[in-house]
Amino acid sequence: MVSRRKLLKAGGGAALGISGAAILAACGETQVVTREVPVEKVVVQEVPVEKVVTREVERVVTREVPVERVVTRTQEIQVEKVVEVEKIVEVERVVEVEVEAMPQRPRAVIRLANDHSSGARGAAMNWALDLFATRFPHIAIKFEPQDHLYVDSFSIHIAAGTQAELALLDGGFFNTWVHRGGFARIDDALSKHPDWDPTKWYAPPDEVSVGQFDDDRAARPAPHTTGYAGVMFGMPYQGNINGNVYNFTLLEELGIPMPVEGSFHLEREAWDLFMQATDPETDTWGLRMGGNAWILWGSWARAMQNSGNHMYRAPNQLEWDIFNDGGDRGFALAVQTITDGVAPAFDQIQSIAGEFGSPFAAGKMARYWTGGGEGGNIPRIKDRFSWGLGPVEEGDRGPFPHHFTNQGQYCTATAERNGLVEECTETLLFFAGEDVQGRIAIDRGSLPMIKTVVDSDEFRAAPPENYGYFKTWMDKTDHHHWQNGHPNWWEWYESFRAADATFIGDMTVEEGMQHIINTSNRVLEDTKEEYDSWKAWIEAL
Repeated sequence: MVSRRKLLKAGGGAALGISGAAILAACGETQVVTREVPVEKVVVQEVPVEKVVTREVERVVTREVPVERVVTRTQEIQVEKVVEVEKIVEVERVVEVEVEAMPQRPRAVIRLANDHSSGARGAAMNWALDLFATRFPHIAIKFEPQDHLYVDSFSIHIAAGTQAELALLDGGFFNTWVHRGGFARIDDALSKHPDWDPTKWYAPPDEVSVGQFDDDRAARPAPHTTGYAGVMFGMPYQGNINGNVYNFTLLEELGIPMPVEGSFHLEREAWDLFMQATDPETDTWGLRMGGNAWILWGSWARAMQNSGNHMYRAPNQLEWDIFNDGGDRGFALAVQTITDGVAPAFDQIQSIAGEFGSPFAAGKMARYWTGGGEGGNIPRIKDRFSWGLGPVEEGDRGPFPHHFTNQGQYCTATAERNGLVEECTETLLFFAGEDVQGRIAIDRGSLPMIKTVVDSDEFRAAPPENYGYFKTWMDKTDHHHWQNGHPNWWEWYESFRAADATFIGDMTVEEGMQHIINTSNRVLEDTKEEYDSWKAWIEAL
């Protein structure tokens, strides 16, 4: 059939059926020959129905195909033009096939509680939530912004079992509730995920994991350098580390040279800078002091220690430790900044700051502490003066040890009850990953915690100038941290707040130190039994 159609398509010059036939003028009769030629084709369509349905549709297609042939008869030659008409019956069989839909993952709804709802931190969070919605359509996040009473309100929720599946919290809060069933392990879900590598992040101990006890600080490197270990209940999100920023314009105007790393001792060059920058007539100051140990004076205390191995809490978990081995000298120097007038008194801060939010942003301070990320100061300062990061004060052993900490996001027991641990883990890895951490580096409300972002050119770019100092500080191995590994951490933290009495002049340096020691040790002694039980619970995991 196919070969014949090809010949017919070529024209009427072909003789069919008789050898040596000739083409002659058309005359004589015409005959019609009809035959049926069955043709079958199958069309397969995928139609979302619950079962396979087959139907046959028959249609008749008739077309005329002209055919010439030569007929030889006795004693005369006649030419008959015979037109053969093929009746082609095409049977179309349409098979509707239901391909049963792949089981769709039910859309998980996860509540996310944190206080990053405004400013630079809020900008990064909003950006992350928008990106998450496009990348993970099977997970819906219900964002629950928190206020300044976050710790108290979330404690109530945990006690009632009504907490959000995910929450941005601190390590002290985490360790207060982890052994009481407030959080869910994510180890198994992490181990299945291709993005999990415990060495990718800076890892201050006992904040999103448990079991990295920082008992023997002199015997091993700082835990943050070695990666996460122990049992994981969350992932890092927001980093903080203390350091210095300087008003370069003010220093230049006052004729004060910039500090030189290696020659900026607390009791000599640093103190000279503070004194030279202080001028009551112009309302300028050398620095700002704070009563919270992590911001400044704790680092000064460790800088002045002979060994540098004494942190806030002793390894025996019973004693305040940072004032030992010369640490008391650092605390005394911190208080002296106010008594000597190179730092403003606490009750002067607001009036000096004015509309700019801080004395440094107002251009009234030569040197200011940074806690990690300068996203708040960038819009306040704009281009009114040149500023950036620089060397930190030193003790006899070198630059002061930095206080390094992280707020993580945690998977709570609610996720486990609702069968959402895997989805929550996927979400935690997204917020701890390069995209979101890279956005934190742009908005600069805090420090990113993933090492690749901290090592990037985008992270080091101004403003402020010399932003790469943060990486230098984060990579050091002699840090101190909150020592979050204690089940009564927030109660013990009252010893940090106890320092305020000395800085506002209600106590002498000696009285103030003893007040801090008494506040700390009373809590540690009263809760030692619970600490031992907490530690045994963790070691049994």
